[in-house]
Amino acid sequence: MHEIISKVRRTISRFDMIRPEDRVVVAVSGGPDSVCLVDILNHIKDDLEIALFVAHFDHGLRPAEDDAETVFVESLSRSLGLPFATLKAGLSINEGDGPLEERARRARYRFFDQIMGDSSANKLALGHSLNDQAETVIMRLLRGSGTTGLSAIPPVRDDRIIRPLIEISREEIIYYLHKKGLKYVTDSSNLQTHYLRNKIRLELVPRLKEIQPRIIELLGQTAGIMRMEDQCMESESENWFKDSSELIGLNEVMIPLPSFRELPEALQCRVIRHTLAIIKGNLRRVSLRHIQAVNRAANGARSRASLNLPNGLTVQRSYDRLIFSKGEGMAVKEFSYTLAGPGRFFLEYLDRAIVLEETEVILPPVKQLSPMTAFLDADLISYPMTVRSVRPGDSFVPFGMSGHKKLKRFFIDLKIPANDRRLIPILTNDDKPVWVCGLRIDERYKVTSETRRVLKVTFSDFKPWPESS
Repeated sequence: MHEIISKVRRTISRFDMIRPEDRVVVAVSGGPDSVCLVDILNHIKDDLEIALFVAHFDHGLRPAEDDAETVFVESLSRSLGLPFATLKAGLSINEGDGPLEERARRARYRFFDQIMGDSSANKLALGHSLNDQAETVIMRLLRGSGTTGLSAIPPVRDDRIIRPLIEISREEIIYYLHKKGLKYVTDSSNLQTHYLRNKIRLELVPRLKEIQPRIIELLGQTAGIMRMEDQCMESESENWFKDSSELIGLNEVMIPLPSFRELPEALQCRVIRHTLAIIKGNLRRVSLRHIQAVNRAANGARSRASLNLPNGLTVQRSYDRLIFSKGEGMAVKEFSYTLAGPGRFFLEYLDRAIVLEETEVILPPVKQLSPMTAFLDADLISYPMTVRSVRPGDSFVPFGMSGHKKLKRFFIDLKIPANDRRLIPILTNDDKPVWVCGLRIDERYKVTSETRRVLKVTFSDFKPWPESS
């Protein structure tokens, strides 16, 4: 039992999952994995110097079991002396497009995001184990995945979602619970083999163990190798994208074809994949077939071509340029969200999140290293701030300039279509633009050598949920 706790400590350290003073929301369903997770984290929380919060989401899909699970998790939290929060899914989980499992996952992670905001937490701990990792590798193999898919479940995602049990087997988890006399609940849906993951877990993995008893460990090892290689490829494509592409607003990207064609084919496909992810925010419904079609258009003899991809994505070949766009013909409404202070805020209309972080670290004058991250002089900021759509008369002093410029003229100079402009969030202080998100900060709010406190603002697509539930 002590060795299991030590393994979790090593995993936390190896992947830099937790740092002193972190505030961690632990997602607890009541199953063995999540019960083991919250118990181990509670056991080591004082050594790690962290605060824990328990969050339980009731999907409302199993009336005979859901209420009992909620009562169980609340009782467990109380016995550990940890704050507890729960939410029952609304009727909307049964509505909308896509599979029910995906809609449920989305609702669950929005709840976790809300709890993180309410508790000022910066980490979300999930109970995925080494077995989940191995099962995911098999699922991806069956779907014909490449290195990204075979990387399976990342131990850390976006420096926010952590999985401390990812190197612990399910057998070790059950052993730990048995030794500590901890109860847990069993989800009856986990025994239904019409779900692919359950069929792999209950039927395929036992057969594979007859051939290779260490199959779970070895598949986890494969995921680690694939992750390292995938990170290398992703870094190469990201560096090329930063150096060579032209980002126009949030909804259009241009990449030059002469330098693109000099890349190896594997890296070309990776750059296309990376660009689609930047524009769309995720790669759901984008398949290898789509990426290969874009690559054929980029390398083909025709000087003009147009492709329509899922979710309103378009890719156009125009001579020596490849233009990626999103949102054509989309009805645009005004939006406005109040940011009370540092923290993470979900912008529902845009399906994005904005994170405000203050630090007293003195930085030298900085470049905006990523178009979706801004560094501002915190002493010049007053709360609440607002992130909203552009309004008539908005103006600012673009970074690197000395005079005011109307945002309308700024957008025109960048050749941003009129309909796209209203989708570009404007971060304001006292209703005055300080950052045209993804494009330019106001010169007057930049970080200088005299800055004492820095406000780091990160604007990103809302994607806190993992591929695996």
